[in-house]
Amino acid sequence: MAKIIGIVPAVLLGLLLGATAPADATVPPTPAARVYVGPGPADGVTGRLVVQSLLESRVIALTNRQRRAHGCRALRANSLLRKAARAHTVRMAVADLMSHQLPGEPYFSVRITNAGYRNWRLVAENVARGFSSPLAVVRAWMASPGHRRNILNCRLRDLGVGVVLKDGQLWWTQNFGRR
Repeated sequence: MAKIIGIVPAVLLGLLLGATAPADATVPPTPAARVYVGPGPADGVTGRLVVQSLLESRVIALTNRQRRAHGCRALRANSLLRKAARAHTVRMAVADLMSHQLPGEPYFSVRITNAGYRNWRLVAENVARGFSSPLAVVRAWMASPGHRRNILNCRLRDLGVGVVLKDGQLWWTQNFGRR
């Protein structure tokens, strides 16, 4: 944790507080820029997961703020949808390709089911890359008609968010569902 926090404290603090930056701005790369993923050895991964979880939680809070402002109930954080969102976000970052379906990968509805979110009635997905904060990515999604429609779909009840930092760029996925 000290390695990441010590290198970019202002950037991380700004990300957590929702500071904005130009849409094409990226987080400055660290000397050991890698894709940050799930549990691993005691090499700072736990600290990265804490930051990852805070960024994901902030996206959920900002999404729910938009929903409440437009008459929808707040979405519940769902660990199975988060699992699907994180896995897809890692795949996008590794492939350096933003898409709802990467080559050789099942469509998002199958990925969500495979992550354990079963017996759903409705699912949806938003993806993005390059936005420097939760506030910036939620604003961008709200400015896009299809993404906005997912966020403001009052029939949806659950949300999982995945965010990954690779080579100084943040990648984002929202997986929505209703059982």
